[in-house]
Amino acid sequence: MSKMNFGDVWRVLLIYVLMLVVGVAIIIKIVVVQTVDREDLLESARKADIRIVKVPAVRGNIFSKNGTLLATTIPVFDIYFDPVAVPAERFDKEVGALSDSLSKMLKSHTKAQYVNLLKKSRSNNKRYVKIAKKLKMDEYERIKTFPIFRERLGNGLIAEKQLVRERPYGDIAMRVIGYVNYNDTVKPVMVGLEGAYDTCLRGTDGHQMRRRINGGRFIDVPASSNVTPKNGKDIYTSIDAKIQDVAEEALRRCLVENEAQQGCVIMMDVKSGFIEVMASLKYNEKRKKYEESYNFAIAENVEPGSTFKAITMTALLENDPKFNVNRVLDLGKTGRMRFHNRTMTDSHVVGEGVPTIKQCFWESSNIAFGYLATEAFESNPQKFIDLIYKTKINEPLNIDLKGEGKPYIKSTSSKQWSKVSLPWMSIGYELTVTPLTLLTYYNAIANNGKMVKPQFVKEIRRGNEVVKTFDTIVINERIASERTIKTLQGLLRGVVENGTAKALNKCAFPIAGKTGTAQIASNGSYNKKNYTASFVGYFPADDPKYTCIVVISNPMGKSYYGASVSAPVFKEIAEKVYATELGIQDATSSYPANADKYTKASMAYYEDVNDYCTMAGVRMVDGELNSEWVKVSPSRNGGVTIKSVELAKNIVPDMTGMNVMDAVYLIESMGWKVSFSGRGLVESQSVAAGTNLEKGKTIILKLK
Repeated sequence: MSKMNFGDVWRVLLIYVLMLVVGVAIIIKIVVVQTVDREDLLESARKADIRIVKVPAVRGNIFSKNGTLLATTIPVFDIYFDPVAVPAERFDKEVGALSDSLSKMLKSHTKAQYVNLLKKSRSNNKRYVKIAKKLKMDEYERIKTFPIFRERLGNGLIAEKQLVRERPYGDIAMRVIGYVNYNDTVKPVMVGLEGAYDTCLRGTDGHQMRRRINGGRFIDVPASSNVTPKNGKDIYTSIDAKIQDVAEEALRRCLVENEAQQGCVIMMDVKSGFIEVMASLKYNEKRKKYEESYNFAIAENVEPGSTFKAITMTALLENDPKFNVNRVLDLGKTGRMRFHNRTMTDSHVVGEGVPTIKQCFWESSNIAFGYLATEAFESNPQKFIDLIYKTKINEPLNIDLKGEGKPYIKSTSSKQWSKVSLPWMSIGYELTVTPLTLLTYYNAIANNGKMVKPQFVKEIRRGNEVVKTFDTIVINERIASERTIKTLQGLLRGVVENGTAKALNKCAFPIAGKTGTAQIASNGSYNKKNYTASFVGYFPADDPKYTCIVVISNPMGKSYYGASVSAPVFKEIAEKVYATELGIQDATSSYPANADKYTKASMAYYEDVNDYCTMAGVRMVDGELNSEWVKVSPSRNGGVTIKSVELAKNIVPDMTGMNVMDAVYLIESMGWKVSFSGRGLVESQSVAAGTNLEKGKTIILKLK
């Protein structure tokens, strides 16, 4: 053995010292961790296993006038799979059967592809394999019955629940119902009633503590910091879902037949101002179809053309108490008249050139109104403007829905005022108003001069508790004198009986209104290719209940006149309303039209039936009532007959014909789960009536 030299000794000694220092440092660190840093490290560990998550509130429902759901919130499920959590023997035995079931239901992969995916995920220790997104309740219930997933323990099934907004009636009244998009981090997008009443509908979110368990999953745990979410309130609108559907289809057909760019329909209750129909359709060049992508009815300022002549007539009548609509005018037989440096024309010569003023209104003579406005106001045109402003048609309506266009009716102080402004404004040019603004004015005429604000929401409720009721809001107690209003009512009725809207005189009830055909300005000038065709009026004319306006932009078909393009849509809507609500009933049935929320012999919640019939003025005939649920059927003497329904425990009742909200409430109150598809009333149910069904099972409803 060779002797170590001095250098080797120092190297060994140095290594020994370094090892000693490292060892001492480790011991010191252990002591610090066990004493000084112990609480901080334990808290970090706890935080890794505990989290506080937001529990979203259920957004409130939006109901129609008829009590049907226009918008509601439903649960959907994102499905994931933890193959590692499944016992090896069960996984190997049933992975093929599970893959087969997934392939048949989801159709996104073949059986072999699913087998390969799941086996590879298990071998790679993947514990969060995506299976499906946004499954509805009935689909989720089905997937839970698949091999492996149906096991109570060790099934590896991970379901993440979300709440999504759904419209049971599809795209009906889409822009009125609207939507809210919080994904825009700069500013949330708020559209329609969903946006206008977002604060009311969204409720208040809660908080829930969750703890991590084996496999990385989290479970809810009780804690004093947990906060239960407060669900949103429901809003009950004035929208009539049935008439809205009729109006949209009539409007769509009109746009297609006339090759028009866009159009809108609005129907308003005369006395209250509540809007029962509002539809706007615009042609989408990319999709090659008409869609409700833009609320033309409230946002689009258009030159109204001849429909503005009712406002001009108001100014003429208010300006001169002796103004006589039977006065004869000498307009000549050319149908043309020059005002300063511009020539105004008529589509035809009225009254062989010597018509009465009322004939000029009935047949919509432009030159007559240009002449009358010039005669009355040329020396003081601002008086014409002041009389228009007095009616308040120039002011915004300040409705709930965002995006309302502001009327533009210039005064003589405007830079755009010229020597021809007076005659051209008298026939609805050089000014713009929205269809809703114009309808509100005509509604005031039908309402004997009282102008009321258009509204969309009647009540806000939390469950069955009425939180707020919306009453009629008066904008102007009287837009004009009683004499003026009565004269206007007679003139508007004359348009249908003797003038440009004679086609509407064939209806079984009287209509009053005005046609309008206006050229559309393009790049500051007018042409004879682009027009706006409109009709606005009310019915029944002898006792007005509803006003309605139809505006069609840029019809490119055979006709562009309001009488032939817009008036037929008005007629279809008015006849439907009159047949279902205003007294004309099917002679073969005594079932009252205004009780159509409840179908013949349908089951319903007694308190709801009682409330609805009281509100609608429907007489109830009942026997001994000793249950919450009743059968509703027509009474021979008018009204409805209601009879008690006895519900047996665990026995599925017949829900055919029920309102979907009633059916959902009934199913859940009896201990079952429910999902539905379609819209309207219940057409069929997945579990037959009379079946003995254990609690917790799901019943699927198909709606009409």
